[in-house]
Amino acid sequence: MRKKLIFNGQSIVLTWLISYIVILLLPVVIGLLLYVESNRTLKEEIQQANDSLLKQVREVMDNQFKAMEQLNFEITWNVNVQELLYSNKYETYPKDLPYDTYQIAKSFSMYKTSYPLIDSFYVYLNKNQSVILPTTVRSKDFAYETLHKSNDFPFTSWQSIMTRSNFKGFIPMYRIGDDNSLRKTVAYISTYPFEHDQPLATNVIMIDQSRILGAIQNMEIFNKGHVLILNEQNQVLASSSEGTMPVDFPYANLDQATNFYFKSNDGEKYEVFNIQSPRSKLKYVSIMPSTTYWQKASHIRNLTYLSMLISLLGGGILTFFFLRRNYNPVRRLVHAFSKKQSLESNKTYNEFHFIQEAVDSTLIEMADFKSKVEQHRHIVRSHFVEKLLKGKLDGKIPIAEALTTFDMKLDRKEFAVMLFVTDKSEAFFERITNTPDEEKWKLLQFIVSNVVEELVSQRHRGYVAEIDDTLACLVNLSMEDGHSAKEELLRIADEAQTFLASTYDIHLTIAISNVNEHISSVPQAFLEALDAMTYKLVMGGHEILAYNDLKPHTHCDNPSGYYYPMGVEQQFLNALKFGELSDARQILREVMEKNYEGSGISVSLTKCLMMGLVTTIMKSLNDTGGMQESFFIRNPKQLDRLLNAKTVQDMELQLDDMLTQVCAYTAAKRQHANSITKQKALQQLVEQVNTYIEHNYTDVNLNVTMIGSHFDRKATYLSKLFKDYVGEGLLDRINKVRIEKSKQLLKGKEQSVGDAAYGVGFNDINAFIRVFKKVEGITPGKYKEMLEK
Repeated sequence: MRKKLIFNGQSIVLTWLISYIVILLLPVVIGLLLYVESNRTLKEEIQQANDSLLKQVREVMDNQFKAMEQLNFEITWNVNVQELLYSNKYETYPKDLPYDTYQIAKSFSMYKTSYPLIDSFYVYLNKNQSVILPTTVRSKDFAYETLHKSNDFPFTSWQSIMTRSNFKGFIPMYRIGDDNSLRKTVAYISTYPFEHDQPLATNVIMIDQSRILGAIQNMEIFNKGHVLILNEQNQVLASSSEGTMPVDFPYANLDQATNFYFKSNDGEKYEVFNIQSPRSKLKYVSIMPSTTYWQKASHIRNLTYLSMLISLLGGGILTFFFLRRNYNPVRRLVHAFSKKQSLESNKTYNEFHFIQEAVDSTLIEMADFKSKVEQHRHIVRSHFVEKLLKGKLDGKIPIAEALTTFDMKLDRKEFAVMLFVTDKSEAFFERITNTPDEEKWKLLQFIVSNVVEELVSQRHRGYVAEIDDTLACLVNLSMEDGHSAKEELLRIADEAQTFLASTYDIHLTIAISNVNEHISSVPQAFLEALDAMTYKLVMGGHEILAYNDLKPHTHCDNPSGYYYPMGVEQQFLNALKFGELSDARQILREVMEKNYEGSGISVSLTKCLMMGLVTTIMKSLNDTGGMQESFFIRNPKQLDRLLNAKTVQDMELQLDDMLTQVCAYTAAKRQHANSITKQKALQQLVEQVNTYIEHNYTDVNLNVTMIGSHFDRKATYLSKLFKDYVGEGLLDRINKVRIEKSKQLLKGKEQSVGDAAYGVGFNDINAFIRVFKKVEGITPGKYKEMLEK
């Protein structure tokens, strides 16, 4: 028990331990932060110092490399060298070449004096395979023997450098000094333009590596690290270390970062710093072992680690001592209570609340167990009631024994069954938010079940069970007060309906069976309630349907109870075809009233009547030739909504909607057909009028009245029709035809203006001139003059 409580996730031991650890770690964390900050500051200072020293190295060396470039410039643009390389005089005077070459060699001695930092320089002439040195000229073989010959720098390598194309830059080389010792040197190579795919000449200017290192060996970075000078191809020009560079050194990182960490394959760790000369493009690299780099920070790091270790050890010992001392009284108290309380649970407990939690846990478990038993008993009892209603009880178990098991009492003489179907529940569902639909239905059924059982149990005994989407209540009636059982059932149904609708917005249709006198008749009562519920289609929703009252309807399935004669159907069809919505609605209303006045027709005949009415609607569309364009094709679910309607009222609403759409369609189609017919007739009339004018334009009596008389129409009405269709009046049309015909007459030279006027039906030449000018914009005389010109 002691170990269990000490390592408990909510134990007071853990709370105290965390408190002590927080207090202990606070100075440790502060010290660690101080160390990290000082370490960062020291690292930045070291980096700045190395960067500054590298810049000093760059400044010193750039001056020397600048001298090499300056000497190369003077040699390249030396007048004698330019004449030697580019003059054609040696083709005429070839004997002058040795002399001029010797003169250039003598002039090079002045450069030797002017550039004391340059150890050696020469010009390699590719044309005559010779080398010009200060004061002397040698052949290329002799020059290589005296200047560069070594195993590390063979003749082929030297020759490839001398004949390299379009090259200018620094490379590492070897040269033989005045004391015949082989020395590492930095050479500045500069080639002249090509001739026959090879450079005319190559300048070679050299500074020994010892001179370069001597200039920077007094710097701190030179003594503690490795200093390298690299060219653009990352070749080592000068190095403060005799050893070679690591094979796996990441040269590519030099172009990406000014400093980085590098670990070689042999495990050695280095800190690398580098800067680049903006003028010569050379890289100055410092490689320092990490041990040297961090030497200044090691003392602070060791001191910090030691102080943290001492703090942790000392604080840990004190924490354990005080924690054990303070926990002993609490442990003894919990141990004493745990002996009296045997509680097996996977939960964890704080020692101070152990006893309270143990008691509360026991009470909660008992309440939970009781709730589960009650819930399970309710589910099993509902299943038993369902089997009892359907007559599917196991005959091996007596009903009395089963009733006792489920705490049910059915000891009264009269039995009945009530069915409850929800008609409308949208308002109820809208009041419940953030809940799945399935849970909403369960809540609705729970409310209805409890309300019904409560109302029945006030005077009788009732048990509700869910059967498919219907709630069924088995009622065991007690009628000692003289009231009839039917009236009592109707009262219960009415109160349930009213209360649920007003309180929860739940609207029900309730079916009631006959009252039977033995429990064995319960399945028959259930079937009677089901039969009564089927009349929900005819009677509509929110009804109380008693089987006794609806029983006569079962005998209405005969032809005499069905009203939809052929004459009425033909009237209904004609009204639909002509788009007479009010007449169609009146006929539909009469059919519905005739079929449902009094007791009304049966459910089966109701469906037949609905299908007959829909068939008539479809016939009207088919007769008008619009079946493919009707709303039945565009709205295939229209018929589904009608067939799935739960009440006659719903069906009547769906039919009225269909009538509205069909009549609107047929009326529009008839109007469209009439419009097309009218347009065709008007077009034919206009063509006839135009023909009449063409044939009679020479008649001086031709006018609107004459045309109206000919076509047996009022002149004003005919003129309006003509203008609406053509866009101009009849008189304007007559004048235009006459003017067009007169223009043809005026083209003849022998025809005068008067002849043209009289020839087209004008009896007044002035009227002709006025109309001609109105139509053409000019007088007929000017028109004739234009034609003659």
